[in-house]
Amino acid sequence: MTWAVGIDVGGTFTDAVAIGDGGRAWREKAPTTPDDLTDGVLDALRRVADAAGRPLAEMLAATRRFGLGTTAVTNVLASRRGRTVGLLTTAGFEDLLPFARGRLVVEDGWLAPPEPLVSRDRIIGIDERIDRRGQVLRPLATEEVVAAGRQLVEAGAEALAVSFLWSCVEPSHELAAVEALATAVPDVSITAGSALHPVIREYERTMVAVLNAYAGGALTGVDRLVSVLSDLGLRAPVLLVHSGGGAIGLAEARRAPLTLVESGPAAGVAAAAALAMSAGVERVVTCDMGGTSVDVAVVCDGEPARRARGELMGFWTAVPTVDVESIGAGGGSIAWADARGMLQVGPHSAGARPGPACYGHGGTEPTVTDALVVLGYLDPQCFLGGKMRLDAGAASRACATLGERFELDGEETAWGIRQVALAGMVRMVRGRLAARGLDPATFSLLAFGGGGALFAADIASAVGIPRVLVPELASVLSATGAATIGVRRERLRSLSATLPIEPQLIEKVVAELAGQVETDLLADGIALAEHVIELEADLRFKRQTAELTVPLGADLAVPLGGDLDAAFRAEYASRYGEGALARGAPVELVTLRAVGRGPSLPSPFASIPTTGELPAAASVRGIRLDRRDSSRRPTACRSLDELATGERFAGPVVLDGRDTTVWVPPGATVARDDERMLVIEVGGG
Repeated sequence: MTWAVGIDVGGTFTDAVAIGDGGRAWREKAPTTPDDLTDGVLDALRRVADAAGRPLAEMLAATRRFGLGTTAVTNVLASRRGRTVGLLTTAGFEDLLPFARGRLVVEDGWLAPPEPLVSRDRIIGIDERIDRRGQVLRPLATEEVVAAGRQLVEAGAEALAVSFLWSCVEPSHELAAVEALATAVPDVSITAGSALHPVIREYERTMVAVLNAYAGGALTGVDRLVSVLSDLGLRAPVLLVHSGGGAIGLAEARRAPLTLVESGPAAGVAAAAALAMSAGVERVVTCDMGGTSVDVAVVCDGEPARRARGELMGFWTAVPTVDVESIGAGGGSIAWADARGMLQVGPHSAGARPGPACYGHGGTEPTVTDALVVLGYLDPQCFLGGKMRLDAGAASRACATLGERFELDGEETAWGIRQVALAGMVRMVRGRLAARGLDPATFSLLAFGGGGALFAADIASAVGIPRVLVPELASVLSATGAATIGVRRERLRSLSATLPIEPQLIEKVVAELAGQVETDLLADGIALAEHVIELEADLRFKRQTAELTVPLGADLAVPLGGDLDAAFRAEYASRYGEGALARGAPVELVTLRAVGRGPSLPSPFASIPTTGELPAAASVRGIRLDRRDSSRRPTACRSLDELATGERFAGPVVLDGRDTTVWVPPGATVARDDERMLVIEVGGG
């Protein structure tokens, strides 16, 4: 048997999925080891190999695809523990980063500017200048660049970023600067903005270079993991899931670690999109609840919504990503009282260690998981199929201690924690749909992650989504995506030309971009016969500041006249309404993008049940259902393993599985379809 293996390293658990021949899958979880991800990954791999009845070395030797979703880069940016960065920019633009895009973030209930990634004394202007047409106004003096680079390194810079004005049009000055610095300071990593993001908007391009340099050391743990896996017998290349919803090889990940910043969420959304299409569902909102956050995305016709730029860890930048919005309301998110005496949940997380108070590892602050234990939604004896027992007393004490701030008992406080977390999720789902002008009634909510199904039906009811889907692999869907996702590479070029455009210009740019993407795919091991290259165009009404992306297909022929104009106007009207169209305004082609894709594997709907019996669980347990009624209502409990295909029944009911729990509220009905997907009809029948 050959295998496709996927790993998702989360903030609390590391998930492993092994897919054998014929789509049979096994899944396991292990605690994440933040100090060294290798230990947690190997633990999860050993567990899934044992579940499949194979020695780990034998499974790795027979693995044809190994995918990894990692929070390594996310953790570096979130914790602000990256490399010390020095920036070289065009003279006169040294204050671009400190002053532009000013914003405030919430810190302990107060608004404060985010901590800068580059201090002002580590930004040096270089006396060079290229204009918007690519003409050199002031030549570059490489000796000035070398002197500035050495000055920054002597001042403590561990990485250098180079971003000159209009390098997206003419990158020669940046390339010469990088070459000179590589010779002068060979032990220091150097990032050029034009090499990573050759698109107009100097602020975003500069932030890409700075963030990439800052996160340059994030993959040290991944390098060690790859070495250990190789020693254990893995011969397949390790593919890392990037934020655009595809995979890249390790060499590209080292060159551009910033692209891994939304690795885990992107893998989950990609797998959810594939599952939805296999089930014949064209429109879904995905809701991924893990230990640290809840991530929401929109999928239409099998394609996740994407964005070319946006906010990233408090900074506005341009990283192509699946359009995922996150809120700190995961199972490990900590509840606290702000300076106004208001109950808040997240964004800080208890992580894997100490974890929620109920884990019994020394945590004392209440989390969402603790609240769910106190309220009865989680059975302390059956968590993770009984492999991990929860301390209900510790959860109650943690909630009660916080409740003293509000003159509430532990259970009232737990109810407040759940409701605050739920309100944040509802607001985020509603906002994702409203931002794109989409009708909730035409969507299904696909819930995954360990805790997604505990909130999904209530979210759907509040937003107006009629149906919730919970796949059997819900708790490890991001790892499933890592195992099955195909390689995705893209190259782009700024044009900023008003339609219609000269055919010769477009043909030249398309040929160059397609050639670059083809080279990238070959470097990641994708043969010519296995890949497809498609084009996308970012367009806007002339003088607007935001663009819309219009897919152009795989024939590498760009419609230059009315067809492209009409395609943009149709997309604009669907997003903002017919009344928002500027009828006589010219349309501008801002960016042309070539996207190359390698083959992906089919996502399995179900997995082989883990051997061993679940611990005996009560058929009824008391659950707090209502704010106004403090008493617990006796609620039916069923085992997910025993739920027959086609069986339908009404809520309220709790479905306990080996690695997830599903909540079906009053008024909803639930059934398992032929593909073992749970279908919850909200308000139901």
